[in-house]
Amino acid sequence: MFGKNKIEINAIQDSDLAEALKQTSQFNDLVEGKIKCVSCDTLITESNIGVIQPKTIEGKMTLTFYCEKIDCVDEFKRNVNE
Repeated sequence: MFGKNKIEINAIQDSDLAEALKQTSQFNDLVEGKIKCVSCDTLITESNIGVIQPKTIEGKMTLTFYCEKIDCVDEFKRNVNE
């Protein structure tokens, strides 16, 4: 219609966010302001999360975060399509 590409999105509900963060030991990091957007280094809060991407590092699941800024979300989409 407007030349937009559709992408499939897997979502997590706000009520499940704390549990997901606890499973990856990142809950306290979010509460203490230690998580930053991997694109622009903006401090991530519950209200500005744009994308959460699961990654396995050294056999352990971790989450990386992109803030809600359109440039950061676009960077995530470019990285996913590589």
